[in-house]
Amino acid sequence: MRGPLVIPLGSLKQGENKMVFELRPLDLDFRPREVAENPSFEFFTGPVKVDLSIVRSGQRLLVTGSVAFRAKLQCALCAREFERSFEEPLNAEFVSYEDPDDKEALDGEDMDRGQLRGNWLDLLPMVRDAVHLSVPMAPECRPNCKGLCKSCGADLNEGPCECVRPRRRARAD
Repeated sequence: MRGPLVIPLGSLKQGENKMVFELRPLDLDFRPREVAENPSFEFFTGPVKVDLSIVRSGQRLLVTGSVAFRAKLQCALCAREFERSFEEPLNAEFVSYEDPDDKEALDGEDMDRGQLRGNWLDLLPMVRDAVHLSVPMAPECRPNCKGLCKSCGADLNEGPCECVRPRRRARAD
């Protein structure tokens, strides 16, 4: 069984092909704590929407669009959980060759493009990469988050803490 973002090349007409997918994270093989590089990423809180335009021109496919989702995160400054919406652009070009193993057929420009193998266009890796790249490594619940007191751990967004902070000594000149 092929996934929802694996598109048969025969179904794509010459010119522009518009596609919209609204998928569950599990449909895309996403799991809780998916973004290993970002331990604050908890999980998706709704569907993942993929909006695509695939332009077919001969042996080339230009894929543009976006992936949009909502995720539950933990603030890197105050440790408060919050939800945030993301929309990440998708842009890629794929080239089909008669013999994809023939490296001499690839010029320098084509080496930077995705190669099509077989009769399928698999967009799952591109969507997964876009999700991973859109989630910040140190998310903040709001732009002016004050974080936690380094001495007592109080949330400074709720007001000043009551702890006695060590005062810095004035430097003697």
